Amino acid sequence: MQLSSAKNKEMVMIMRMSLVGFAIFLAVAIYVIFFLHAQVSVEVVPTSAVVTLDNKPTAIINGSANFITTLGKHTLRVEADNYVGFKEEINLARGKNYSKKINLTKAPVPIEIAGSAQYIAIKDNQIFYFNPADRLFYLSKITYDAADQAKVASIQVITSKPLSSFDKIIWSPNKDLVAIKRGTTVSVLDFMKYDFVHQNEVIFGNNIGDIVWAPDNSRLAYYFAPPGGEKSIIFADANNQNITRAANLAQIGIDNPYLAFSPDSQYLAVIPRNSDFSQNKVYLMNIYTREISSVEKIGNQKEAAFSTDSQKIIYSTYSDKIENTGHQILFVMNLDGSDNKSLGLAAKASDIRIWQNPNQVFLPIDDTRSKMILVDVTSGKTSDFYFDGQSSSEISEIFLNDNKSGAIFISKGKLYFVKLISN
Repeated sequence: MQLSSAKNKEMVMIMRMSLVGFAIFLAVAIYVIFFLHAQVSVEVVPTSAVVTLDNKPTAIINGSANFITTLGKHTLRVEADNYVGFKEEINLARGKNYSKKINLTKAPVPIEIAGSAQYIAIKDNQIFYFNPADRLFYLSKITYDAADQAKVASIQVITSKPLSSFDKIIWSPNKDLVAIKRGTTVSVLDFMKYDFVHQNEVIFGNNIGDIVWAPDNSRLAYYFAPPGGEKSIIFADANNQNITRAANLAQIGIDNPYLAFSPDSQYLAVIPRNSDFSQNKVYLMNIYTREISSVEKIGNQKEAAFSTDSQKIIYSTYSDKIENTGHQILFVMNLDGSDNKSLGLAAKASDIRIWQNPNQVFLPIDDTRSKMILVDVTSGKTSDFYFDGQSSSEISEIFLNDNKSGAIFISKGKLYFVKLISN
């Protein structure tokens, strides 16, 4: 009997301890759920939209998404094909839930300018492009109404002779000339104010690598590597006269570099394309002093561009991540190489377009190049732009009009204009 009584007391004690433990567990669970978490509830239109919190999708039932998440800052997104997406930075506090009805608006529909186009260039309300179908150059003029809606006012052919095959076209800043690259030979075509009789393609030079036009139209810069072993950066005018050998690259071990001018034409970014990738660092050349120095000590760099105010270098470095199909990721740094940081974006620096704000740049992004984003190079924050048919657009070239209200882009070989609408 005494043994049985002892066992009963032990069982009672165990049950009491279990109840106490359960109560503590329940109390902790309630505290964690209700005091360290908050509920997010959204109603969305259209019901086909995708709701994500911190890039994690959540289920939508009958147009509603409800979920519990931790307190603090989160990024809420609502997106649907052919609609302008919604984005909000929310800060969840104890005892306060988030609830909102979100109606997405229809995205703008791009206007087709040409059914076949390559190598676009923009000047004021004029869009210049090469038509690979008939191999002629065209000029399209765009007009805008009070709501910034565009329409094609006129389309004019500006050359009469089909252009023979080439590797690359480089437009002059004024769009009155184009440099045409075939292998290591470069020629220049002067449109002669569209006077077909006097238009003529003239050989500019041979043994030329990368060639770029200064934005202020003061000069061209190009890599010159004749058979004798010279490796130089040359400055010249549009006729390849008044030549200046600005840098002896053989002395510093730079071979076949990528070149890019700053918007103010005062600097030239130089990235070697040596067979030893570890030597492919970012160099900066001062156009006036001709000094050239390494500003990024690590190799494997690919391309570079500048911020709007020419005070930062945005460059793309090689990435071996499988999910990064372009194998480039963007970094930003000051001209002296300080404050060097990743923007965390898989993109090419050559796709960057300058914006009104010196701290922001515009570019297409993602694996299918179907997104347009605005990036703050200081904070890394992004804003998205949306248009109808965006998810399958596959943008190959893109530029902005002068007031940055619209984008002119090539999608699957066709030329379009679209008004820029962001979240």
